[in-house]
Parts: sequence; C-alpha cells; structure tokens
Amino acid sequence: MSVPVDPPNMNERITSVTAYTTLDFVEGAAVGPGWTETGAGVLNVSSPDDDPTRVELQFELDGVDLDRLPHHADRVDLTPEQARTVASELVREADRIEGERDD
Repeated sequence: MSVPVDPPNMNERITSVTAYTTLDFVEGAAVGPGWTETGAGVLNVSSPDDDPTRVELQFELDGVDLDRLPHHADRVDLTPEQARTVASELVREADRIEGERDD
C-alpha cells in the first residue's frame, strides 16, 4: 500500500479544506457508462451551522485529473440515524478487510 507524500494542489476547490476536514486526501473515481476517471479527492463530514438536524457528507475529486466531468463536488445529506448506519457499515467492512488481511 502506497501513501502519498504530497497531496496534489486542487485548484478551484469547491469543498473547503481546513484543519477540521475529515480526509483532505483520498483516492476516488468518477464512473460513467464505458468510462472511469480516477484521481485525488477530498472527503468531509460535517453538520452545517444553518441546519444542525442533518449530517453532511461531501466528496470532491480534483478537477485537474478529470476530462469528462465538469468541476463539482457531491454532497449527501443524512439524518443522524442514516449517518450512524453508514458509519456502522464502514466499520463492518473495515473490520472484514483487516480480518481477511490477518488470515
């Protein structure tokens, strides 16, 4: 497993990257019919001050790496219950992968 040393410079970023950003460098992909483009991205989880009833999950690929997809960020608005379900599934899958790796 390789770990990037210097994240790429994401010009014209839509998702704010701060000291509080959940993950300011992840590998991601945009997938369409018959094509896939991969690149660096930003993933953030927050609860907006203007609507504390929802959890916001944001993902943005660096537009520099993409040819087919206009520069944009994706957002999913989750209720607290939905956020807990996603978190539980992430932990379950991570545990499964680590368990397989240990075997």
